Amino acid sequence: MSTQRRRDVPEVREIAVALYREQREHLLGYACGHAGSMAVAEEALQEAFISFLRAYDPGRGAPALAWMKLALKRECWRRKDRERWKRRAGQERWRDEDVPGFVLDDLLSPAGGVEERVAERDEARRRLAPLKPDERAGLGLLAAGFSYKEIAARRGWSYTKVNRCIREGRVALGG
Repeated sequence: MSTQRRRDVPEVREIAVALYREQREHLLGYACGHAGSMAVAEEALQEAFISFLRAYDPGRGAPALAWMKLALKRECWRRKDRERWKRRAGQERWRDEDVPGFVLDDLLSPAGGVEERVAERDEARRRLAPLKPDERAGLGLLAAGFSYKEIAARRGWSYTKVNRCIREGRVALGG
């Protein structure tokens, strides 16, 4: 059954109306547990009902409430992830000593006068400031020549965390 036809199935609308009347409070509480705030939970619940009307197929045997809870949980997670990326943590200013084994001067070219080096240093600080502290540490140690395994051992991180910090840091830097 196509998505267009499924939207027109009265049975799906009736099931959605029944779910809304009978389970709204339960679903909203469930959403709050995954969303973290009432406003996000309410928006996610509305979006989950829209998804339900578009995609739920009663002929496939999935219980409507279970289908709705899964759609709702995924929508909450999607919204939380979107918000997390919007307000990137670690926007605060940092110092060279925040990253062990890494000196900002390593990023600067050795040639040039004092004014050029100061300008380069300011530009490097401006570009690195939006990074989270762990992203700065991972990228700094990588720039200093350490392998992922050495970074993990030095920082007490898993290989996965090293990979994630470096990948997300590169994305944040635009590279």
